[in-house]
Amino acid sequence: MIRIDYDIMTSYYAMELVTLMEPVEMPLFPLNIVLFPGMSLTLHIFEPRYKDMIHYCLQNESDFGILLSNEKDLCQVGCTAKISHIVRQYEDGRMDILAEGQQRFHVLELLQTNTYMEGVIEFFDDDSSEDIPDELLDRVLNAYQKMIHLQTRGVGAVKGIFDPVHFSFIIASTLALELPEKQTLLELTSTPARIRKLDTALVHMVSQLEKRAALERRAGTNGHGKHDE
Repeated sequence: MIRIDYDIMTSYYAMELVTLMEPVEMPLFPLNIVLFPGMSLTLHIFEPRYKDMIHYCLQNESDFGILLSNEKDLCQVGCTAKISHIVRQYEDGRMDILAEGQQRFHVLELLQTNTYMEGVIEFFDDDSSEDIPDELLDRVLNAYQKMIHLQTRGVGAVKGIFDPVHFSFIIASTLALELPEKQTLLELTSTPARIRKLDTALVHMVSQLEKRAALERRAGTNGHGKHDE
């Protein structure tokens, strides 16, 4: 079981992102999910090999990498996860953990030296030399706020634009996109390109939410501008 918890005001800024440029070895966890930096999720750990992996990470204060996996493919770009809290431990060794996405990586080599998968990975970031048009950021922020307003009926909002890279990951993690689309957003190293793709997705989603809201209002007034008595 995987439960994803989205918290816009995460502790992303407090995270000390690993800036190692040299390849490192790390435990890997193939899942049917795309993890983004700053995104929180709860995992139910029940397989013996992954219980071993989590115990290793706890004992060695190590992160682990999450890779999107399906029946045919294992993606070679993922995001590391830091265990922030053990939510619950069961008598049979199962556990629920809360983890938070940290930094993206490429897999250079897969290893099978333990019961769980490991790999040699290399971290990467966005190209910081690209400028992002202010009008694009403003448009995406406004669309995102509008989406939240429509989804929550006015509860919750994002106040101001902060780091554009983090902002793009927040949106990517919360939008209801297909997994291949999310994986593409994770792999992009161009912040403007990611935000443009999110802009397109937000336009579509806001349009759908507005249509749904209009139908609900029409149903509430019985189609005649008057509420049912």
